[in-house]
Amino acid sequence: MKTQRPSLSALSILTAATLLAACSSSPDDTAADSSVAVDPAPQSTTSDSTDSEGTDSTETADTVEATTEGSKALSPLGNPTTEDKQQSPGIGTDLVPVGVRVADHDSFTRVVLDFEGSGTAGWFTQLGPEPTQQASGFPIEYEGETAINIGVESTPWPSTPELEEAYMDFGTVPGAGVVTGVEFVTAFEAQSQYVIGLEKESPYSVTFLNDQPRVVIDILH
Repeated sequence: MKTQRPSLSALSILTAATLLAACSSSPDDTAADSSVAVDPAPQSTTSDSTDSEGTDSTETADTVEATTEGSKALSPLGNPTTEDKQQSPGIGTDLVPVGVRVADHDSFTRVVLDFEGSGTAGWFTQLGPEPTQQASGFPIEYEGETAINIGVESTPWPSTPELEEAYMDFGTVPGAGVVTGVEFVTAFEAQSQYVIGLEKESPYSVTFLNDQPRVVIDILH
């Protein structure tokens, strides 16, 4: 029986087809095989800046106290100056003083006046060595070289048992950094008076935060 062998031309065609298939592989396939899935970079939150010159704007709580991993150190709010400052309260504001906090940071010391209630606080401030009480005009004793005298408006006198229970005690809160202490002096005609003792005259800003209402005073070192 005679065995039939493939012809030379058939072998040539088969070889050429094999080479053509090897050379026609798409570069996209190689790229797809070597690709790596990457999670999106974490998003950081930003906040609006405060207004300048005396009256500082309202901000959210995240601006002041919330930080994310890898974020920079806290910066003072607003535009710190040594000028007196004034801000009118919002209509219908009713805030009760419930606490004072002081914390030192890299370039400034922060004083937080905590309140309960609703609305937007107003205030007036004066920087000087001789603060006096509202109404009586009596001098206020404090430690330090000078002081920020701040009155927060729309804070009713504790005239009911409920308000009296909610109100923080009058007296001194220990200081930190450039703050020697904070005196919660009195409440008179819907104005609560605080005196912030300082080691030296320093620029400061005042900002109201409407989430968990509080007034923040940042004092530069």
